[in-house]
Amino acid sequence: MNRKTRGALAIGAGAILLLGGAGSYALWSVDSDIAGGSNISTGNFALDCGTSGAWTDESPTTNGVLTVNPSVDLMVPGDVWKYTGSCTPTFTGKNIKAELSVSGIGTGATLPTGITAVSTANGSPGTAFPAVSGTPIAVTVTLTFDAATGGTTSTNTAVSVDAMAISLKQLRP
Repeated sequence: MNRKTRGALAIGAGAILLLGGAGSYALWSVDSDIAGGSNISTGNFALDCGTSGAWTDESPTTNGVLTVNPSVDLMVPGDVWKYTGSCTPTFTGKNIKAELSVSGIGTGATLPTGITAVSTANGSPGTAFPAVSGTPIAVTVTLTFDAATGGTTSTNTAVSVDAMAISLKQLRP
């Protein structure tokens, strides 16, 4: 074999050896565990309102408190109907607090003319109420049909309460 051929074969063999070892050419590296703890866990956020809520008729002209079934009984001017229930919020975490709110009263969030709604939590009226984890909150919604509503105003009109919701919302401290 001539010298040029042997040289070309030697160069080719060297190139094959270098390419074949491309994955084995490495610099040193090492990993080490750190003391970051075993797990990070998330907190809890829940609201239990049970099924104990009830509607009552507390109109000034009734003798005592009467039970109301909103799907059967019909409200008329002068009526005061009240929903009463209790909810217990549960929330845990490092930077957490919460507020409770009542929504979904009225058709499309609009009440018929002459009817007003007032929400309370632990006796305080408003739209958003501070919550304490594990402490039950007495929730009421009072619908009042103004006795001065005249003519046929708001007759045969729905006051939707089937979408009424009691919500718990997380707040940052």
